[in-house]
Amino acid sequence: MTRKEVELSLATKKDIPRIVSFLSKPEIDRAFVPHLSQRSLSIEERVESKLVKGFWLIAYHNKVIVGCRGCNGIVDQIKGVVEFSTIAVAQNLQRTGIGVLLLRTAVKIALERYAPSVMKFDSWSTNTTIERMALKVGFIKNRTFEDPAKRPPGIQSVEYILDCSKHIREQ
Repeated sequence: MTRKEVELSLATKKDIPRIVSFLSKPEIDRAFVPHLSQRSLSIEERVESKLVKGFWLIAYHNKVIVGCRGCNGIVDQIKGVVEFSTIAVAQNLQRTGIGVLLLRTAVKIALERYAPSVMKFDSWSTNTTIERMALKVGFIKNRTFEDPAKRPPGIQSVEYILDCSKHIREQ
């Protein structure tokens, strides 16, 4: 399968159960540090909250979800900051470009919808796949930090940011 065989769409309320089911698959859930099912918000609460505040972008192949990207919307009105969160791609389709496609498209949607100054998201320090995707799309590593509320001891968080004024000029 190629990236061209993937369709992207913005989620609606009716998509919530399908996104929850996708993120609840053991191979997807276990790919996160800590696992999505072990976080303070349930997977369903996580999906619903992002849909209310921001959006979910879904990647489909033959009408089956093969990836998704969450956006929390504007998290700082004064500074104009948009925050992304959960990104997941089916294990058998990783390294096919679907993650980059989801990230690039989510950036484009956020630019149009929110006109932010900055976009950001974080991941764990050993997640080299996310780092490669972020850098490919134009994000830079902003900082590495301890986040005991989000990551287990010994695992640092890395924040990636995108200066939207620079990104707009380069498009």
